[in-house]
Amino acid sequence: MDEPKYPPFVENRERLGRALFAIGVVGVVAALVVGVAGWILATRAGSRLTDTIGPLGDLVVNVSDSVEATQVIVGRTIEAVEGIESTTRAAGRTLDSVSGLIDNTSEVIGVDLADSLESAVDTLPALVDTGRIIDRTMRTLSLVGVDYDPASPLDESLASLEESLRPIPEQLRGQVQALEGVQTDIDVVVLESGSLAATLLEARIEMAEAQTVLADTGDNVARAAGSITAIEEDLGTYDLLSKVVVVAVSLALLAAASSPLLIGIHYRRSTDLRSADSPSGDPTDTRIGPRDDE
Repeated sequence: MDEPKYPPFVENRERLGRALFAIGVVGVVAALVVGVAGWILATRAGSRLTDTIGPLGDLVVNVSDSVEATQVIVGRTIEAVEGIESTTRAAGRTLDSVSGLIDNTSEVIGVDLADSLESAVDTLPALVDTGRIIDRTMRTLSLVGVDYDPASPLDESLASLEESLRPIPEQLRGQVQALEGVQTDIDVVVLESGSLAATLLEARIEMAEAQTVLADTGDNVARAAGSITAIEEDLGTYDLLSKVVVVAVSLALLAAASSPLLIGIHYRRSTDLRSADSPSGDPTDTRIGPRDDE
């Protein structure tokens, strides 16, 4: 009677079981390595993010403080420049009024007063002659009892007065030249004051624009600070999610590796049992009972 023949896959069952077992072991080890490495990387990434976001947040806070301080300084500078501008314009108006006053004073002194005084001095020679006549008349009357004995004759007094007043009109006209020089200097100062006030106005406008830019920058920095704060608050969630993903991937790899591992273990166990039940001890011999060749 012929011995029963077994299919080829029965003879390779142990070899297949070992191969599947090895694949399963490698898969489990790979899953564990991936899990540990992923956990370490996630932890380090979270730590690095914290180390990066922290100083960045401090930097944003410092920038925000600097912007606020600059806004205060610019605001105070604008107020100071505005005050100086107002003072300069007021001084210019005052000096312009003084210039007009000097112009009027020059006209009064150099024209009206000098001409009037000169006209009066020009009449004094006639008064000197009249005074001489009067003086002679009074001295004649003193012979008949009229009390007349002046310290100096009337004509001499009038002549002395004419001599004293004669240079004054020219002196007044000389003062006009000095006043005109002062007026010219004041006019220059008035023009320079107007130019300075215009420059201050331009500077104030530019600083106002800079203040607007600083305000926009402050708003942007505030939004950036808010974003960084939100990121800092979410870092814990991000770290937890990354670790959950690592664990999920590791479990998926373990699940994938467990199938060949369990199949390999099953094949090896079934082969070992068959070998134990076989009288010949051959794992490929699945017959039970004594064999004719023994």
